[in-house]
Amino acid sequence: MGLKLCWRRFLLDRSGAPAVEFALIAPVLLALIAGAADIAHIAFQRSDMAGAIRSGTQYFMAGGTHPERARAIVEEAWGSRPEEAVVRVERLCECGEVEASCNLLCPDQSVPLAYAVITIEAPMSGLFLTHYSAVQDKVRVR
Repeated sequence: MGLKLCWRRFLLDRSGAPAVEFALIAPVLLALIAGAADIAHIAFQRSDMAGAIRSGTQYFMAGGTHPERARAIVEEAWGSRPEEAVVRVERLCECGEVEASCNLLCPDQSVPLAYAVITIEAPMSGLFLTHYSAVQDKVRVR
């Protein structure tokens, strides 16, 4: 059977079965496509969020010491930042695994290790779904 013959037979067929089948399956297909687009949009927002937190981490790794500047860098790097987003940058020190004061020596008379902790929390919204996401990164500073 040639392609022309099949095409001609399809065009001349007036039974309506293909149209009914399409009408039944079209809403399901559209819902699947819309859901996939929604999930892809949320994944893009999450990726953008992770990129922004990496920018703040790189600031500290390059020798930066100011939490306020790191916060500004994260906010500038986050292109799809929602209005409800929260960016926190905190400094903390640890003696071993225990949190300690940054101004005092550890019990073993060593200098505590200093860290910067960057936390981002935001709702990721799509057409149908909303997902609340939080990302945290901890980097050692000098």
